Amino acid sequence: LIRLEGVAGCDPVGGGNLTNKRPSCAPSPQDLSSWWKQLEDRGASSRRVDMAALFQEASSCPVCSDYLEKPMSLECGCSVCLKCINSLQKEPNGEGLLCYCCSVVSQKNKVRPNRQLERLVSHIKELEPKLKKILQMNPRMRKFQVDMTLDANTANNFLLISDDLRSVRSGRIRQNWQDLAERFDFSVCVLGSSRFTCGRHYWEVGVGTSTEWDLGVCRESVHRKGRIQLTTERGFWTVSLRTGSHLSASTVPPTFLFIDGKLQRVGIFLDMGMQNVSFFDAEGGSHVYTFRRVSAEEPLRPFLAPSIPPNGDQGVLSICPVMNPGTTDAPVHPGEAKQTPTAKKQKTG
Repeated sequence: LIRLEGVAGCDPVGGGNLTNKRPSCAPSPQDLSSWWKQLEDRGASSRRVDMAALFQEASSCPVCSDYLEKPMSLECGCSVCLKCINSLQKEPNGEGLLCYCCSVVSQKNKVRPNRQLERLVSHIKELEPKLKKILQMNPRMRKFQVDMTLDANTANNFLLISDDLRSVRSGRIRQNWQDLAERFDFSVCVLGSSRFTCGRHYWEVGVGTSTEWDLGVCRESVHRKGRIQLTTERGFWTVSLRTGSHLSASTVPPTFLFIDGKLQRVGIFLDMGMQNVSFFDAEGGSHVYTFRRVSAEEPLRPFLAPSIPPNGDQGVLSICPVMNPGTTDAPVHPGEAKQTPTAKKQKTG
């Protein structure tokens, strides 16, 4: 299942806010029905990926992360599976249930079955192949690929950066680099050299078999000194892997992500105009996560943080080279390879 930040009352079509009509942590079934009709009608709209992800988000249980089964609506408007009700934390010194998403208390006698949402979830499950197709990575994103290197002046002293400035890993020995204002002095991370202020940009980072990493973008002005908290509130829009299998987005609270298989190459697509940044499995083409309403008030920088030893792996992160088919030579038959164009012309004349 794919999770998307900003589901709470957010209209993915017009950009309006629905929370003034309904104080809820999730869209109402009426909202979803309306959005589904627009999803089918809008053709190749630039919002279709966001809308499809919203459907998968709204149809999943926040407790078990599976499709909602016999959904029960809490007083805050969130819904959980009937089987997950008993997993909710109890109110301190009371019998109320704390919502897993927003911690609003619901009294047990106010929790009700949501038949309309149950029917909608059933419909979404039937149309899952269509949703997955919409959420596939668009190959045309690669035409916005950035020829990017790492900014060594921002690298923490425990990082080892390759001579071509495209790969980074953590070392065990502190480097004696100059103490610069832009250098991260405590958190083991580094920024890309690019500064994005407008337009669309795409890059890929190879993570290989690394079991821990953080990738994404951050504001130019983020704090570089002391411990860094990777949250959207502090200007970081990142996806993180921990212990080889726990994937999460830097929302507050964190959004836990579930994908098929393991990521070995991550595609990152930043659209400054739309103010969103999307993450993809660059090998399989599937959508991983999208942050919306990303700040465009100042330049954004690519952000990378490899694993810290000892983690049992090299923890190498590598910026993938730009794939530009326009500069690739056409194949030549081995028997013709030694002949120059002039020689061939004389031979055929």
